[in-house]
Amino acid sequence: MMPLKRRLAAMHAARPLCVWASITGGASALAGGVMIAAMQAGTPFAAFAASTLALLAMALIPGTLARGFATRATVPIASALVLTMAAMGAGAHTGETFAQTPLILGGVVLLAIACMHLRRTRDSAARSVHTHTIAPAWRNDMLLIAPALLAGLSSGVLARFQFFALCGGAAISVTQVVTSLAAVSLAGWLADRVDYRRALLVLFVLRGALLVALTFDCLAPWAALAAPAFAVLDYLTLPMLMRGGRASRAPGAGCPGLAHHAGMLAGAALAATSWGFGQGFYALFLIGGTLNLACAYAFSTPRRFRTRAPYPASAALAAGNAIDLR
Repeated sequence: MMPLKRRLAAMHAARPLCVWASITGGASALAGGVMIAAMQAGTPFAAFAASTLALLAMALIPGTLARGFATRATVPIASALVLTMAAMGAGAHTGETFAQTPLILGGVVLLAIACMHLRRTRDSAARSVHTHTIAPAWRNDMLLIAPALLAGLSSGVLARFQFFALCGGAAISVTQVVTSLAAVSLAGWLADRVDYRRALLVLFVLRGALLVALTFDCLAPWAALAAPAFAVLDYLTLPMLMRGGRASRAPGAGCPGLAHHAGMLAGAALAATSWGFGQGFYALFLIGGTLNLACAYAFSTPRRFRTRAPYPASAALAAGNAIDLR
């Protein structure tokens, strides 16, 4: 028989996996069911439902999974977003083929089970550990929210390619989903093993370089890959920003999803205008690429704002005396 310690270790390791499966499965089923119902109601309602579902997914999934995975949560968050968005796209192209009610009910049940498990875990941790926190400076919040807003803005300017992928393109294939999962798994595994500032530096350099590259006519045949590539970058950027928020003790560590989606809506609204689709196309993409490179430069420089220590050093500590704080 397996020793008791090994069984307990296996159960402890399986709990985060079960939470991930419940959240991802519930969110995917709910997103697919809602999009099927929205497509039956009409195109305008489907567009509103897609925007709302994307907002909820980017705002709630990263923060929820971050509670279940205290460290190295990039791969679970990014893979959950990949599968949820894929289910939403599949539901949009399915139409009336499948019934939406079982998917919606199953998604709600799975999400409720995951939330109850996370609540019990949080309550037990609060009873066993008593922590003291202090509100950091407002600059930490800006260092967290501003890059998320910029990342969403740079993704939103891809409106012409996103509209084609959603409205004129075919349904997302299994190969595309597997490729996205493999990309976020490998990149997330690597990103979790380096400093978050270096990971964000690479991500924003890639975002800026891709935006600038889309202005070259010689790369026009590859423009159809712009939306999937930026989707993968979005799925990796959000957990990295949340990791930076936890490292700097920013209270807004759960807000990157909201800021990202707000920036995406603003960028899409600007890119969808006659100026954005016409003569402003090159200027819009060049400015977006420049801003992303500027953000990458900010992550490459040493941190100017340091968080305050929860307990200031006392004269006794300076003198070398040992004090046990309980």
